[in-house]
Amino acid sequence: MALAATGCSGSSKSGGAHPGSLTLLTVQDSRSLDPFRSAYVAVTDEPRMAALYDPLMYIDPTDGKVKPHLAQNLATSDGGATWTLKLRSGVRFSDGTPFDAAAVKMNYDLHAKRETQSIHVQYALGLQTTVQDPQTLLIRPPKANPNFDRLVATHLTYIEAPSALGKGLDVAGARPIGAGPFRLESWTRGSQQVFVKNENYWQKDKGLPKLEKVTMKTVPDPQQQFTTVKAGGADMFYSSAPDLLAKGRSELQADEQKSLGGQTIQFNMNRPPFDDPRARRAIALAIDPADIPKTLGNGFVPAASYFNASSPFFDPAQTQPAPDKAEAQKIFDELAAEGKRVDFTFLVPKATSQVPEYLQSRLNTFRNVSVKVDSLEIGAYVVKYAIQRDYQAILTQGWSVDPEPELYQAFASSSVSNLIGWKSPAADAALDAGRNSTDPAVRKQAYSDLQKALVTELPLFAYAESSIGPIFGKQVTGVVRYNSGTVFMDRLEVN
Repeated sequence: MALAATGCSGSSKSGGAHPGSLTLLTVQDSRSLDPFRSAYVAVTDEPRMAALYDPLMYIDPTDGKVKPHLAQNLATSDGGATWTLKLRSGVRFSDGTPFDAAAVKMNYDLHAKRETQSIHVQYALGLQTTVQDPQTLLIRPPKANPNFDRLVATHLTYIEAPSALGKGLDVAGARPIGAGPFRLESWTRGSQQVFVKNENYWQKDKGLPKLEKVTMKTVPDPQQQFTTVKAGGADMFYSSAPDLLAKGRSELQADEQKSLGGQTIQFNMNRPPFDDPRARRAIALAIDPADIPKTLGNGFVPAASYFNASSPFFDPAQTQPAPDKAEAQKIFDELAAEGKRVDFTFLVPKATSQVPEYLQSRLNTFRNVSVKVDSLEIGAYVVKYAIQRDYQAILTQGWSVDPEPELYQAFASSSVSNLIGWKSPAADAALDAGRNSTDPAVRKQAYSDLQKALVTELPLFAYAESSIGPIFGKQVTGVVRYNSGTVFMDRLEVN
């Protein structure tokens, strides 16, 4: 979920530090710095994960391919029934202990344990892992999955040292040990984290990392965040706001990435009024995505579907219904006549934008509709919709570099992460087809079928395309993105 990040003021060209130091402004302080309770999203925790751990595997957003990093290879020879993970030789964690197959197994086993409370638990459940030798881990998913490498790259890619995990998760989260380019030097809760160069880094012979120190500071105001970087009080921040990304391109530097997901209203299909498909359709007909940037001036690109128009999977023949206020009003009146008036609460995270109020104002112009906005701090928001599932409609934003594994987890009937209660045979068939093939043509058709199910059954309504990426000063170089927009931390420089 996109929240705003900010930083403190300053005047030097790199946050008050020498050229070997970089100041990164973050969305919020960490709950924990272990890989289990951290969100792998560029605007929240993933830059910290990149600094501390480095990815095993990653998805290259320039070509959509899965590539190795800490791993040497991840391959299957039987259609995804079993996978062999080969690790690079000689890699060590920052405390000098070996980065080996036993460490990866320990992390995957912990992800799968309910008591760990990993937010990535669904991706590790049912995995069978066997250490073949120090550099080789055999992995058997619960079902054959030819795209399992995409799952590893996005949700099982950060590995913490057993030497830290053996002391318990509270210690591992507060004093993390990884094999990434930096190690944690200090953490002032609610204020900043300071990371210094890992002298045991596996790429030190290549002169990496380029920086000596990275400081991550937390204050939540996007405009102050931008002006702080422009004034030289910090070097970089991540944003999902199209207007700030555009401003970053013109006044600083920015590296925007288009992703699947967009900004959406998702409906709880297990609770009135949106258990009735007519109510969902009426909302879609009542809202004009093109009017949002026109009215708010926020730079949003109106969405035609959950799939961005720039995605190789986008099917222009499968788009959401065009706005039709008269038809929307007709449906609202019809539902009210049946005693099903569309009255609902719209659950949103605080520090989102003017969009919730805009949507509320537009919908409240219709007869037989009433919308209340419930704005909660991000932690309470997540608990209410993801754990308690106590909502009627929610505002969400997603950033998926590929449909796998995110869309399967979000929309498959059997998925524990299907929080909207969508049970669609058509969607299930499309998701299975997309997961079970690596053929680009087969996958494209599968996700065209998924788009058809999305726009026909409307479990959600996308009103803006998804954008995300770093905004950084002109003194910063070495920006290379991976996954959903996070930057490899070892390559950054401040000149």
